[in-house]
Amino acid sequence: MKKALLFLIIAAAGCSIPAANKKTSQQKFKAPSGFNFRLAVSDTGITNPADDRRTYYRVYIDKSEEGRTTTGLESQEKTFEASLQSNRHLVMIEKWVLDEKTSSYTKLNNVEQPRPNFYYFDAEPEKILILKIKVGKDRRAVYSVDFERE
Repeated sequence: MKKALLFLIIAAAGCSIPAANKKTSQQKFKAPSGFNFRLAVSDTGITNPADDRRTYYRVYIDKSEEGRTTTGLESQEKTFEASLQSNRHLVMIEKWVLDEKTSSYTKLNNVEQPRPNFYYFDAEPEKILILKIKVGKDRRAVYSVDFERE
């Protein structure tokens, strides 16, 4: 009797485990349409509008210049999208700031660039990888990776 009761408890527990796993494994990822990589960069810690400069980032993938992010205030998110082959890739960024005296963008000195200014990641053909970079006042860059969901 005890063995039969133990068997029923184990069987009932075993039946409920796959149902719980189904919910987490059924997360739908958005299928790529034109791009499978999105870079989003923003600066944090800016509290004074006078310090919030207009900026963009040049984007290098596998040591080749691929374009630049959208332009915006440092505190705003700036994005870049690309279609990459399924492989391991290296992304590097370079910060450019509007010089209001000359009305042109200039590259920040290497000392003022975000550190680290590079990140390795694996692109997947059936998912959109989102690489977020948050740059603090100390120029330290924090990277996070996620996939776009439906």
